[in-house]
Amino acid sequence: MAEFEIVVPNSADRYDEFLEFFERQIKISSLKRVARLGRASWDFSGGFLSKGSLQVYLRGNNICCRVSTEIEAFPIVIVIILNLLIGLIFLVIALSNQKKMEREIRTAVESARTQILISATKKPVKIPVVEEEKTMDCPGCGETLPKDANFCPHCGFQLEKCMVCNLPLGGDKIIRCPYCSGLAHRDHLLEYIKVKGKCPICGKKLKKDELV
Repeated sequence: MAEFEIVVPNSADRYDEFLEFFERQIKISSLKRVARLGRASWDFSGGFLSKGSLQVYLRGNNICCRVSTEIEAFPIVIVIILNLLIGLIFLVIALSNQKKMEREIRTAVESARTQILISATKKPVKIPVVEEEKTMDCPGCGETLPKDANFCPHCGFQLEKCMVCNLPLGGDKIIRCPYCSGLAHRDHLLEYIKVKGKCPICGKKLKKDELV
C-alpha cells in the first residue's frame, strides 16, 4: 500500500470552494464519495486490481489531502493457475494504474488550488468619481462668488437663496411663490411641488401654472 499527503497552505477559509473545484477536475471515473465523520472522503478503483481512498480535511489553516492506494490481493485460484509471467504482467499494469491515479489526484489538487487563488484576487475595483464643483458669478459685479456665499465679497450684493436647496440664486431660471413671494430655482420648485404639492415656505398648495 502507498500513502501520500498533499497540503494546500493558508486556504482553510476556502475549503468548500476547493472541494467544488477539486471534484470538477478529478478524472477517476470510479470515484465514489463516502461518509466519514469530519472529512470529505472518497473510495475509488483505479483499474485492474488497484484501488484506493482519498480524504480532504482541515488541519489548522491548511487544506490536507491524504491519498492511499493499494493493489488488491490476487485470488488464490488465480495464483495457482497463472504462471509467473502473467502474474508479472498483472503487477506491472496495477503499478501503472496506481501511479496514474496519484498523478490525477495531484493534478486535480493543484488545479483547484490555482482556481481558488485566482478567484480570491477577482475583486471589483471602485473608480472614484470626481464631481465638478459648480460656481456662479455675482449678478451685481460679475465676479466669481465663493461656494455657499450669502453676499458678494467684492461689491456687497446680497444674494437671494433658493427656498428648496438653500443655495444662492444666480443666473439660473428663477420662479416665485404667488403667496409668500419666496424664490427658488425653477427646476427645484417644480420637482418639489410635484412630490409635495405645496410651497416649502408658506405651505400653500401650488400648481405648476400658478408659478411665475
